[in-house]
Amino acid sequence: MSGESSYARALVGDAFNEARAMAEMDADATGRAIIQAVIEQYRQYRDVADISRELDYLRDSLDEEDLVVTRGC
Repeated sequence: MSGESSYARALVGDAFNEARAMAEMDADATGRAIIQAVIEQYRQYRDVADISRELDYLRDSLDEEDLVVTRGC
């Protein structure tokens, strides 16, 4: 696993743990908010078609046992 993947997994894990600790926060809403925040960051330097291809790639990888998020590395 790449350093970026390890770092991202830790950040997301921490965010979900914090959300679970707050009664007013929902895990699904937290996940959607994280995905949206990543897309907002991508839009600063990637075009919509490129982001769409990235999301298609990730969607197509969902049925794989180990999701590969570091293509091209």
